[in-house]
Amino acid sequence: MRDAYQLVVDARDARFDGVFFVGITSTRVYCRPACKSRLAYDHHRRFFNSAAAAERAGFRPCLRCRPELAPGASTRFRSSARDAVQRIAAGALNGRAVATLASELGVSERHLRRALERELGVAPHELAQTHRCSSPSG
Repeated sequence: MRDAYQLVVDARDARFDGVFFVGITSTRVYCRPACKSRLAYDHHRRFFNSAAAAERAGFRPCLRCRPELAPGASTRFRSSARDAVQRIAAGALNGRAVATLASELGVSERHLRRALERELGVAPHELAQTHRCSSPSG
């Protein structure tokens, strides 16, 4: 199977975006198979079935191809957004920074903002403001 993955990456075949991800051991970055960045040597590549698996192995998403946004990679976005919504509704941003909440959830502040904007169309502070305005004591 590894040889087939190598061929797909060498061909930069976009049909496999979201099917698997390639981690580059020399940079600790993971990419989509069709990433336009310079190709890494075969012996520097590791393959993962999900973006979450790549991140658990210590790789970070490529800033060029954005593998965490690939089809099939959005489960982490959804779980981050769901957890954040619950905590924000409970008052997690009352007098606290978004960075603190993101750290508690184990994601970056940027990731949290993007997850909420993608799933709900609002920024974390906007969601918190809405909850404060709609609360009985607000």
